[in-house]
Amino acid sequence: MRKKIQQGKRQISKLRMKVVLVCGLVSGFLILAGTILVLLNMNSLKKIQATETGFEGGGNDVTNGEIISEFTWEKDPVSNAILGPDAFKSGKEAHSMDGGKGSTKGLSAGANGKNIDLEIAGEEIFKQDGIDISLDFRRSEASGDFFSRGNVFNFGMENGYLAINYSVENSMGKKIMVKEKTNYEIPTDPIFRNYKFTYTPSVGKGEIFVNGIIVWQKETDRNSALSWKNAGNIIIGRNMNGGVEDHVIMDNLVIRSCGAATPLAESLLNFMLEAKEGGVKIHWSTSVNENVDYFTLERSLNGSDFVKVVNIYSRKDSADEEYTYTDKTNATTPLVYYRLKQTFKNGKFISHSLSAIKFKSEKGLSIERVSPSPFGNSCDISYFLPKTGRVWILLTDDNGNLLNTESYEAPQGKNVHVFKDNGKIQPGTYCFTLIFDNQKVSKRITRI
Repeated sequence: MRKKIQQGKRQISKLRMKVVLVCGLVSGFLILAGTILVLLNMNSLKKIQATETGFEGGGNDVTNGEIISEFTWEKDPVSNAILGPDAFKSGKEAHSMDGGKGSTKGLSAGANGKNIDLEIAGEEIFKQDGIDISLDFRRSEASGDFFSRGNVFNFGMENGYLAINYSVENSMGKKIMVKEKTNYEIPTDPIFRNYKFTYTPSVGKGEIFVNGIIVWQKETDRNSALSWKNAGNIIIGRNMNGGVEDHVIMDNLVIRSCGAATPLAESLLNFMLEAKEGGVKIHWSTSVNENVDYFTLERSLNGSDFVKVVNIYSRKDSADEEYTYTDKTNATTPLVYYRLKQTFKNGKFISHSLSAIKFKSEKGLSIERVSPSPFGNSCDISYFLPKTGRVWILLTDDNGNLLNTESYEAPQGKNVHVFKDNGKIQPGTYCFTLIFDNQKVSKRITRI
């Protein structure tokens, strides 16, 4: 009997040891998992900020010019800038809160119907010949301005559509006004999109991009500078109250210089591209100009987003300056674009018109991206047309039944179409089909 009791005690002791061992392993696993989750969360909370490295294939042109001002609204007070002058006042309820782009914090107007109205003094640094304004935004109301200076400059939305208002002055002193409501309707959904306006004075061109895709452009006279006469102070989020809801509507505002309007740029005599095995040989020449400090070669795969290839300092060793550089690129796109930027000793710069070189056959009809994927009430369909013409966009279910069709004229190149289902489509798998010039391409997508 005593022997059986001792055996029972040994079995209980072994069982306890096994339980302790299992509990230890489980605890260790939970601690390790928790540590990993904390690290991942910390990593996701890092603010996405502008850099000087750049990237290709979409997104912002982060090498276009010097940053004048940057706000990320990662903490209060929201008047504090990351770079450049701080704002000196804002709406009473404007504050930083969770819910920005990429799991960061962003700017909210508050819940009491007060406008953001973040006001920055109109200092000399903002009186640029050309400007690049980029921000992440999600729409909660019909109208308002992202960036405005009185009646002189306004970039924002009018009745749900992107709108722009500015004026330029050409080399003869003639003033040219540009005021347009574009054809791009900003979706009303919880998705942040990047909205960007650029004006390049060397070519006199204003452009608006959505997620890196051009949706509007306007050309005026070449070598024309933005006019800031009687512009006053800058207001971010003028007439924007977030639909009287306390949630983030704006994030990651970056303002850059975008070149200068100057006769010094006429010193460029030629700019040529020559395809070579394993790269592109680039030739250019200029008349001697003692005010030029250096040249920057920039490359793009889409004609919009440029990255720096190299800086080459100006020479004064001959009557005309001749330059050659071989870019050892392995680009796989049909066209590769290059442009030359001249930077002067006073710090101003000008970007010359881009040139392109063809490596292989032209790109054909394609649906490049549908985002977000899967989608909710709406999504953006990014597609490429080989030429200008009428396009049809069809939505079908798994059985091939046609659920929606839209048709309109679209320009050659990259385009974006905003699809809205208005709550009529059930969750499931569907297919978008793009028809153009007796050709069609399709892409499957999931509705959640």
